[in-house]
Amino acid sequence: MTTVIEKGSILVHRVFDVAGEISLGRAEHLLSADAKDPRLKFPTDTRKAIIIKDSPLKTDLGAETLNLPSGNFPVRIFARIWNYGVISVTLELAIPRGMQWTGLIKTAAELEASEEIELLAVSRKDALKARIMPAVTNPADWEIREDYITYIIEKADGSGDPREFIKKVDIAALILAEDKEHLVDEHRNILAESATQYSSSDLAIIDWNSALLIEPDGQRDVADVIEFSLTHLLEFRYYDEMLGRKLEELYDAMETKRESVANIFKNFYADIAEDSSRKYMEFSEFLGRVENSLKTVGDPYLAVVFRASALEFHFDDWRKTISRKMETLAQITQILHGEVNTRRSHWLEIIIILLIAVEMVPMLLDLWKFLR
Repeated sequence: MTTVIEKGSILVHRVFDVAGEISLGRAEHLLSADAKDPRLKFPTDTRKAIIIKDSPLKTDLGAETLNLPSGNFPVRIFARIWNYGVISVTLELAIPRGMQWTGLIKTAAELEASEEIELLAVSRKDALKARIMPAVTNPADWEIREDYITYIIEKADGSGDPREFIKKVDIAALILAEDKEHLVDEHRNILAESATQYSSSDLAIIDWNSALLIEPDGQRDVADVIEFSLTHLLEFRYYDEMLGRKLEELYDAMETKRESVANIFKNFYADIAEDSSRKYMEFSEFLGRVENSLKTVGDPYLAVVFRASALEFHFDDWRKTISRKMETLAQITQILHGEVNTRRSHWLEIIIILLIAVEMVPMLLDLWKFLR
């Protein structure tokens, strides 16, 4: 029996690191002329409530038509601005009423392969960044970005019982956007076992590349938490690359051996060490933000979703890798400081000896005259 989708939507995310920091208050003022509901607000009813410190700004970026091989899809584009220098752009497509599950899988594969999505997201990001530039500190455009797709099913054949629904549809093919190969049941079972639920009518399957949400009431709080997690993943990747570059700088500095008589009173490594210390503080602050970013009140379902996202995005692995690099960076910096200080001490000893010798020259001259 073919599964037909009556109502649903697709959220296509692109997440960019554009700055060291963004003043949300200033950005909100700059966007206030056309911003509608600019701050991200999660539901505060008895079902669940969530608080995000420094909640992001949300702004509507207009509508477009996305051209896919299977047809043209109207899309609404909006963005969120996060205070730690990230802009996430989301394209929202409504799933056509009556689309079959196989058609959704085909659309998923087309979305994964689409280059137009990237162009749309980048152009909207660039335009938005230009508008809020006065609120941006240390602007930059990191070439790496995160991409993710969230499929939201509000109504479909058999979706009233989500657990039974995911047994009869090929969720693995949708999550992996695989419309040509028939995947083995092992993939389905793994994904089904990872599903989380708050009630008997909803369900969330979160994978590393995409997620399937069954939300009869159309709520977007779970999707928002996934997007929130994506911004953290991008920051983990940024700090990992940044620390890698810093280590390479230190290794190169050790090889060049630029210390000489001309710069014995200048610590060549001091700038690198100072910058490394600053980055260490930034990363420590970032880790604290990750650990304390979600504070739930009442039923902690969204915290469960966040932890599931963190597991799929390998937050712990990134944290451990970066921590090891931080320790290596600190150790090398200390060694270099010790080496430079030792060299300074040697040169100071030589200078003192020379000064003593200079002071003794008049005395030796007088002695020579006396002996004559």
